[in-house]
Amino acid sequence: MASGKQVLLHFLKKYSLQKTKKEDLTEASENIRVGFLLHGSTPKEMWQIVDTIEWGEETAHESDEVIGQGLKIKDKNISLPELFDYMTWESEHKIPKRVAKRFPELTQSEYHAATRIMGLVLSSIEWSSWLSEVENGGKLDPAELDRYLKSYKEKLGYYREDPENYI
Repeated sequence: MASGKQVLLHFLKKYSLQKTKKEDLTEASENIRVGFLLHGSTPKEMWQIVDTIEWGEETAHESDEVIGQGLKIKDKNISLPELFDYMTWESEHKIPKRVAKRFPELTQSEYHAATRIMGLVLSSIEWSSWLSEVENGGKLDPAELDRYLKSYKEKLGYYREDPENYI
């Protein structure tokens, strides 16, 4: 039997790596809602929470051009990654009191780093028109992956040796 996380990740991967046809967005939304219910348990408030989001199109604010698809507020042009970015983008954004109380050892720079990573995780589960050519429908060349890993592990080592002059 699959876990709720497996079901949710299956659908997030399926829909984030290629554009979903407009007529299939309702089904995609329902599949992802079920994934969230299975992963997040089903207390009474969770049903309303999952019904507040959808897998939908994000359009450019100055036109009706579809620039992405992903998790968004249902029937609104508000993507969850963009909403999260606006909530957390400022590096001087203070650590919320509740967070500071629970994690007193957390520094401001660590909080900023953590929220940036969370934003990247959210944006990684979106389909984007500007990435569609390089994402190749989700196909990943193993040799290319190996080159990326080798190159960036090396760069990460340089950064750790000299954070100010690593590039």
